[in-house]
Amino acid sequence: MPHRQALRVEGIRFLSRDPLHRGPGCWYIQNSRMLQHLDERTVEAVARDSAMGVFKAGELLHEAGSPMNSVTFISRGRVKVYRLSRDGKQQTIVLLGPGDAFGEIGLVDSRAQDLFVEAQDEVVVCRTNREAFLKLCSRDPALALRLAEAMGEKLQEAREQIADFAFRDVRGRVAHLVLTLLERERRLAGTDDIDSVMPGLTHSELAELIGTRRESVTLALNALERDGYLRIEDRTLVVVDLAGLRDLAEA
Repeated sequence: MPHRQALRVEGIRFLSRDPLHRGPGCWYIQNSRMLQHLDERTVEAVARDSAMGVFKAGELLHEAGSPMNSVTFISRGRVKVYRLSRDGKQQTIVLLGPGDAFGEIGLVDSRAQDLFVEAQDEVVVCRTNREAFLKLCSRDPALALRLAEAMGEKLQEAREQIADFAFRDVRGRVAHLVLTLLERERRLAGTDDIDSVMPGLTHSELAELIGTRRESVTLALNALERDGYLRIEDRTLVVVDLAGLRDLAEA
């Protein structure tokens, strides 16, 4: 019998790892980028075929070797997607937060994946299994198109990361990474007024994202601060010269 520990998040009471409800409407997926502006009946159908989960910081949402056979929508908190190198070291791939989803690739290829997905803080997610989601896609072409677009975005991100490694120096890669994190913060907040980010990652993990060494990231961040592009306040990066940072990232 599932563990039923009552929790409270944003005033909503639900049961950990149990379905939140099966009724129409679903507050915890309404802000998903994949589901925005779809027919309300489709969103409600996703809700009925989904279940809520809550994970503490450090808990795994997915473990390498297990089939990734569901779409997981992140409602609250952040997760880190990584794989392990041959020597057992973590290689961070991407950070995801509220409004993001993962597991789309598993819908067309349910074989075991080599990825780990780990909660960075308390994470609230909504999961829809493979069969239910594909059935909904067959009924609603708009949802099927969103699924294809989401997988295309992941492919484009991978291409941009390859371009980063091939054509930008370390300072340019760090600048591009800071801009990417800033854009994510602005999208999540729904405003362009934000000028700072708190990556929530060590310099070693930032280095993994852009394919370099920890020391190189530290030197690049210090150089960007010295040259007036950004200001480092504790663990927060404050963008001072946005236009200049963009020029540097695109150089």
